[in-house]
Parts: sequence; C-alpha cells; structure tokens
Amino acid sequence: MKNILLSLVSGYLIGSIPTGYLLTKLINSKDIRQVGSGSTGATNVLRSSGNKTLALLTLLIDVLKGFIVSILFINNQYLYLAVVACLIGHVYPIWLKGKGGKGVATAAGVLLGICPYLTLISALIWGIVLKRTHISSVASLSFISSIFILVLLTDSSLNLILLSAGIFGFLCFTHRSNLIRLINHQEKSLNNDKF
Repeated sequence: MKNILLSLVSGYLIGSIPTGYLLTKLINSKDIRQVGSGSTGATNVLRSSGNKTLALLTLLIDVLKGFIVSILFINNQYLYLAVVACLIGHVYPIWLKGKGGKGVATAAGVLLGICPYLTLISALIWGIVLKRTHISSVASLSFISSIFILVLLTDSSLNLILLSAGIFGFLCFTHRSNLIRLINHQEKSLNNDKF
C-alpha cells in the first residue's frame, strides 16, 4: 500500500507542476487561465502571448514531466499507476484548482519513456499534420491516434495496449470541445484562420 501511494502521489505531483501558468506569470505577468482557451498548455501560451520560445519551453517541460515519471518508475511494478497519476496531475493540478492543460505533451513524455520508437514515429506524424493544417488539436489527436494504432500493430504487452487505449480515451475527452468545433468546421488554426 505504501508503494502504491508513493507512485500515485509522486506521479501526480510531478505532473501537476503548472508549467504554462508559471512561465506566463513570470514572463508576462498574465494568468494563462484567464486568456484564450484557459488551458495552461503550449498552444494557449502561444495564442495568448505570441511568444514561440515561451510556448516551446512550455511544451518541452510538459514532455519532460511525463518522461521523468516514466523513467523513475520504469522498473517498478507500479509504473502504470505513476504515469496515469502524472497525466491526471497535468490536466487537473491541485495548485490551480484542477484547471491545467489537455495532456498531450505530458502523455508524449510518458510514452517516450516507455515506448520511445513508437512515440518518435507518432511525434513525426504530429509535426507533419501540424505543419500542413496549422491546427493544434488535429495534430494532437493525430499523435495519440497514431501511437495507439502502432501499439496495436506491434508486439506490445497487454499493459501497454491498455495504457495507450486509456490515454487515447482520456485525451479525446480533454479535447471534446475541440472535436465539436472540428465537426462544425469552427476550429481555429494557430494563425487564427478557421478550419
């Protein structure tokens, strides 16, 4: 029980570090939750600040959070509990009353530590889709869809299949408003053009 609690708490606390909020508060003295979509992720940092370096730094640190947790627990039987807690912490951070990011970058970090090659292939797909569409949500959903498909097509363990399926479902949930806008052709691109 002690090890389970340690995995859950440490995973959650690392995941809940509000990167976008802290960086925008430090650099621009803004509360990212009061701007744009209200998300603390890299896309909203870019939209609200126009600062590509700040958005990239947010993205990298959020990836790093997930990667650190997966590496810390990689040989631990509670790995999957820790990484799920990390992802939940990013989306629902206790420090910001449960209002965090949408989880894609942190999920990428988690999966990078567990299945690096599949994650890198999916990251390449994310980059291509983002470059062609300029729509962050489309690229994000392409990333998590592709990694889920790759996990199913390769000789992956049942635990990894279940984890990727859970992450796929969770990220679809966090992007539910984006999905509705995409269906209605109302999702905005990063340069504010409508889809």
